[in-house]
Amino acid sequence: MNTLNISSSDLKKNVAEILNDVYFGKKTAVINRYGKPVAKIIPIDGYTAKSKNIHSILDKYFGILPDFPDVAKERSFRKRSIRL
Repeated sequence: MNTLNISSSDLKKNVAEILNDVYFGKKTAVINRYGKPVAKIIPIDGYTAKSKNIHSILDKYFGILPDFPDVAKERSFRKRSIRL
């Protein structure tokens, strides 16, 4: 696998290009700050957007607050008369 050594200022200027190299070129990017490596960006293997099923996501997060109170019953509004 190819490794790219990138300074933090180059990452700031060319983030889209670097991410494309990592994702499509299957390269690893090592981010350097003041000559010392501080972070590594690696491509994700086997991830596709189609692999996520919307039904499984909804089943996972639906009902996360099952005991959330119904506040619509407890709301009260002042009625004001408006003169034009």
